Amino acid sequence: MSKSVWISMIKKDEAAAQAVYKMVSGYGLGVSGHFWKDDPENMQWAGAVSEIAAKTNGLWLIAGDAGDFTPSVLRDLSLLALSVQAQKAAQLPVMILTDDPEGLGEKLTTPLAGAQVFSPDNPALGAKITAKANLPLKPLAAQYRLNVHAMPKIGLWIEAGPAEDTWSGVIVGAGGNGAAIDAMGIGPAGQIPEKSVLEYPVRDMTLALGDREFSAWAAQNHVSETESVYVRIKGQPGALLFGPFAPNADELDVYTLTLE
Repeated sequence: MSKSVWISMIKKDEAAAQAVYKMVSGYGLGVSGHFWKDDPENMQWAGAVSEIAAKTNGLWLIAGDAGDFTPSVLRDLSLLALSVQAQKAAQLPVMILTDDPEGLGEKLTTPLAGAQVFSPDNPALGAKITAKANLPLKPLAAQYRLNVHAMPKIGLWIEAGPAEDTWSGVIVGAGGNGAAIDAMGIGPAGQIPEKSVLEYPVRDMTLALGDREFSAWAAQNHVSETESVYVRIKGQPGALLFGPFAPNADELDVYTLTLE
């Protein structure tokens, strides 16, 4: 099966897009892509999830000047990366082309931390793209499951749960930019429940981790590997917190991800 590459051009530059397209297609790879639209309110990034997660797609190539990767762009790229990863149940290779590889590499978020960052004039770029696009995908090896459900006009939902065993109680938090949770539910993995009963819910907690503050909700429901906790987030979260919750514990053993 011939592999393809999906290209996200952060800046709308037709000449630059043609140059990248020509280089990639010259190595016998299929090429598709889009010009990025920085529109967090309408979650424009969500329209590319199915294309990037397609079975034939072997690499996500992101191109833009280092200055194009604003906190807003990094946040939505991160949400897109989480959505694709959940759909493929594997780590899709990500490669970034930019004029300042070292500088951009230092500010990549948790979902993009595994991306390889290169200058567009790297002489070995074509070979690296070809090799990455044709590598077998590695299954996820995380201790948790995480997915993002973007529903324009309804909201941004985060789904989390254990990869194995059970969480005895759950907590989810959003940090940065005034982001907060306004709905929570527990249900089967992969589907936001229409109704849910929360056991001893605690809403609107404020938690401080390092120099970041999170607004969090928690409940004492047990969540197995076939179930998930779902929260709707209002605002634009710069970080996420999630994991098991024990109300009487001295400290929380949770996972955190940066998004910007």
